[in-house]
Amino acid sequence: MKGIELDQPKIKAIQELPPPKSKKDVMRKPLLLYLSVLDNAFCCVLGKHDEIGGKEQAIYYLSNKFTTCEAKYTLIERTYCALTWIAQKLRHYMSPYTTHLISQLDPLKYIFQKPILTEKLSKWQILLSEFDIVYITQKAIKRQDLANHVTENPVDGDYKPLTMYFPNEEVLFIGEDIA
Repeated sequence: MKGIELDQPKIKAIQELPPPKSKKDVMRKPLLLYLSVLDNAFCCVLGKHDEIGGKEQAIYYLSNKFTTCEAKYTLIERTYCALTWIAQKLRHYMSPYTTHLISQLDPLKYIFQKPILTEKLSKWQILLSEFDIVYITQKAIKRQDLANHVTENPVDGDYKPLTMYFPNEEVLFIGEDIA
């Protein structure tokens, strides 16, 4: 029976790596999730701070329209529905990181204050429990404006691009004949 073969030079290289110099070297910077939820649609921008830590960089953008049934949910239910949908779509980004949720509403606080949860909220709470999501109050509105704008102007299935028609488009100049 053949066991696991070890590569001694690789083991030696790993053992000789210097230890982390600070807690910052060990900790990963959290992701930022700007979420905007309206009556019939939601949008989010997932971002992170750059290596220096000052400027934000957008990683991913998502938006979706609620179904007819979902649009009838209360605001907290729509927020949880949107957050669950986003977490499932961005699982590969959100799983290894702490995610700071920046939104107008704190769904996490609501869940812990309500003694009896509905079936929907319980299901969403279970689905979100695998992610490390922390609610951050909305102090700066950097990417939130983008999320709000796109949510208020969603692209639906009936979208047709704007076509510009200019009569006499082939005429480049109208003026007095100099010849």
